[in-house]
Amino acid sequence: MKTLVKSLFLVVALFIGCASASEGYLLGQAYFEDKTNSLTFEEVKKEKFTSYAGWLAKGYQPSTYWIRLDIRPSDKDLVLRIRPVFIEDIQLFDSSALEVNRVTGAKHEVSDSEIQTLNHNFNLGSNEHERQIYLKVKSVRTYLLGFEVMPASEFFSAEYTSSLIYAAYIIFIFLLALWLFGVWLGNRELVLGMFVIQQFVSFLHAFFLYGYARLLLGRFIDQSVINYMTFVLVVTYSFTAVVATKFLFSEYSLKRFYKYLFNGVICISVLIIAMLVVGNTGTALKINASFIILMGVLFWVTSFFGTSASGTQKNIYLPINILRLYYTFNLAMWAIVILPLLGFTQSNDLAIHYNLIYGVLSGLFFCLILQYRAKSILKNELVKSAALKKEVENERLRREEQGKLMSMLTHEIKTPLSVLKLVIDQQVVGSDFEEYANRAVTNIDSIINKCIQLDRLDLNVIQIHKTKFNFSDLLITTISDTRLETRFSILQQGDIDIESDFQVLSIVVSNLLGNAIKYSAPETEIVIDTEILESNLPRRLQFSVQNVIGNMGVPDPELAFEKYYRGPSATMVSGSGLGLFLVRELTHVLGGEVKLSIKDNLITFTVWIPI
Repeated sequence: MKTLVKSLFLVVALFIGCASASEGYLLGQAYFEDKTNSLTFEEVKKEKFTSYAGWLAKGYQPSTYWIRLDIRPSDKDLVLRIRPVFIEDIQLFDSSALEVNRVTGAKHEVSDSEIQTLNHNFNLGSNEHERQIYLKVKSVRTYLLGFEVMPASEFFSAEYTSSLIYAAYIIFIFLLALWLFGVWLGNRELVLGMFVIQQFVSFLHAFFLYGYARLLLGRFIDQSVINYMTFVLVVTYSFTAVVATKFLFSEYSLKRFYKYLFNGVICISVLIIAMLVVGNTGTALKINASFIILMGVLFWVTSFFGTSASGTQKNIYLPINILRLYYTFNLAMWAIVILPLLGFTQSNDLAIHYNLIYGVLSGLFFCLILQYRAKSILKNELVKSAALKKEVENERLRREEQGKLMSMLTHEIKTPLSVLKLVIDQQVVGSDFEEYANRAVTNIDSIINKCIQLDRLDLNVIQIHKTKFNFSDLLITTISDTRLETRFSILQQGDIDIESDFQVLSIVVSNLLGNAIKYSAPETEIVIDTEILESNLPRRLQFSVQNVIGNMGVPDPELAFEKYYRGPSATMVSGSGLGLFLVRELTHVLGGEVKLSIKDNLITFTVWIPI
C-alpha cells in the first residue's frame, strides 16, 4: 500500500512538471480536412485552412487532416513535438529542408523517427525568418492532436518528464493489479477475480497505448502486430469492465430490466470485438469510444435505480452508497476523457493527462473499495465459521448426552428384560403363549441392540478389530439363534476362514437373516450363498441372502438402506427401520459394499467385504 501511495505522488508531481512546458515558438495553427484522401501537397497549399488554438479535436474521421504550423525565427535548434503517441501516420512537408520523405507515427518503426522517443517528433533546426511547415496526418484512431515547438534542450527535458509520467503510471497500474491479485489469493472470490483480470488488462492496455510496446518490443515484433494488439486491448478493456461490473451489481439483487441492459451492453461489446477482428478497425474504435460513455451512464444509473432495496440490505460487504459515489466520479471523468476523443468538446494541453489522472485516482479508489469488500467477506466468513464451530460443538455435546441417555436406558431395560425372559420361560413353557412371548422379548432385544449400534455409528466410535475366524461357523451360530434352522439353506459347504471384525460382521449377518425371516413368504426357503473372490486383490468374501417376496411386497431399492425406511405394507409387523441401514453402514465400516437386487419373485441382498 505504501508503494502505491508513493507511486501516486510521483505521477502527480511529474504531471505538474510536464504541464509547465514551454510553447512560445508556435505562432499559429490551421487545419484542412481532405475528405478525398488523395490531395497532394501542392494541391493542399492552395486550399483554405481553418485557424484554431490549442489542441485539434476532430474525433474519429475517415479523412486525412493537413496541419499548417507557423514557427517564429530562432537561432536555436528547434524540435516539433506531436502528441498523443497513438497517432498512426504523420508526414512532414518543409520547403526549407532538403529531405522529402520525413515520416513518423505509431504505424512506423521507432528507428524511422528522427528522434527516437515515446512521442512523435521532427527535428526542425534553426531558422532566421518566420517559417511555415505542413503535416499530413492519417489515423484510424481519433484526431486529437497537440503540437509543440521548443528548443532541443527543453524538448529532451519535457520528453524525459513525459516518459517518467507514463512509466510511473504503467508501474502504478501493474502494482494495483498485483495488489488485487494478492487480495484475491487470500479470498478466492468470483467478483474480485473478475476485477483482477480487468486490472491486468488495464495494465497491458496502458503499456501498448502509451508507446512502450512500440519502443521496447519493436525490435522483436512487427509494428503492425503491436498496433493490432493495441486495438484489441482497447476494446477488450471495455468488455472486461462491463462483465466484471455486472457480477458486482448482481450481489445487490439486480433488477430484471437492468440485467437485460447489461446483457445487451455485453453483446454490443462482443460485436465491437467482432468488427475489429473482421477488419473494420476505425468503425470499431469509434463505436467503442461512444460505448465507454454508454457504460459510464449504465453503471451510474444502475447504482441508483437498478438494485432492489432488499438486495441492498442483504449485501453487507460493500454499502451501495460507496458504489454510487464511485460511479458518479467515474462518469464525470469518463466524460472529460472521452468527449474530446469523439470531437464533441475542445481539448488543451492538460487534457492529454486527464486519462492518466483518472486511471490513477479511479484505480486506487476502486482497489480500496474491493479490498474493503474482501475484508468484509473474510470477516463475515470468520463469524460464520465461529458460529458453525460453536454449533458443531453443541451438536457434539448433544450427541454425547444422547449417547449417555441411550447407554443408561439400554442398560436399565436389558436387566429387567432378562428377568422377564426368565419368567416367561418358566411360566409359559409348552403353552400357546410361549412363541408369542419369546418373539416379543426377542423383538425388544433386537430393537435395543440396533439403537446401540446406531448410537455408536452416530458418535463415530466403532473401531475395527480384525481377527481370524470361520465364517461358516458364524452363519450356523446366527441361524441357530433364529430357531428356524429348517428354513435356511447354505449353498457353500465346508470351512471358510476369513480375517475381519467378528462382532461387526455378526451384526451384519444377523440383520440380513432377520430381515429375510420377517419379510419373506411364510415357510419358504431362505438361501445363503457364500464364495471367496480371489480374482482381484484384495481377496473378498461374497455372501448373499435370498428369499421369496412375502405379503408386504418389495421395498423401494432407492430407499431400502435409508435410516428409518419401511415399506408401505411393513407396518403390519414390528420393526425400527434400522436393520438395513445398519447393514449398509457397518459394511462400509468394514471397507465393503452391499447391493439389493429383485428378480422375478425373489429378493437378494449381496455383501462384499475384504478379507
